[in-house]
Amino acid sequence: MKKLFITALIALASMTVVNAQTSKADVQASKDRVAKLQELLAKQPKECGVSKIDDFAKAVNAAAALSIKNSETLSKFYYREIGQTEDGVTDVTVKKPTLKEWEELGVGVGGETVALNEAKKNAEEAAKELQTMTEDAKNGNPMAKAKKAKQVKAGTAVVNFGKDALPILAEETVAQAKMVKDIIQTLKSGKNL
Repeated sequence: MKKLFITALIALASMTVVNAQTSKADVQASKDRVAKLQELLAKQPKECGVSKIDDFAKAVNAAAALSIKNSETLSKFYYREIGQTEDGVTDVTVKKPTLKEWEELGVGVGGETVALNEAKKNAEEAAKELQTMTEDAKNGNPMAKAKKAKQVKAGTAVVNFGKDALPILAEETVAQAKMVKDIIQTLKSGKNL
């Protein structure tokens, strides 16, 4: 009976530590960022036909897709970890995610970080290409100017989309990494009790 009581006390302490480090507010903020990303992706402009700019858009899409997937998994894991549904109903039948599952999510967030860094690198190249296109559109014959002006407009829309998405992606990636790290540390320290 004493062992059962101590085990229950340790489990309660672990849940309290998880709640102290990563809260429902953190998970909700993550969901809010993902909603903004999904809204941006729904309005994403079409490719402009310039490889460096289109590569930037593809890199932003790749990072956003990973961010959305990881955020959804993180939310599910968090609620399973605290033994509740997303509606706040306590559910003792929920199987908590294992340390291995949390670590795999951490690897997924690491992949998201790589994709985000690729998007940032491509952002610089896309901005330079757009600047060159803009300067080229000012020169040449009227027919070439009109064609380049359309391409500049399309390229500008793609670059602006990326500029709007990157800060949200960066914030979400950092928040996910922190939450996963905190929970993994809590789980590992709980085994040392």
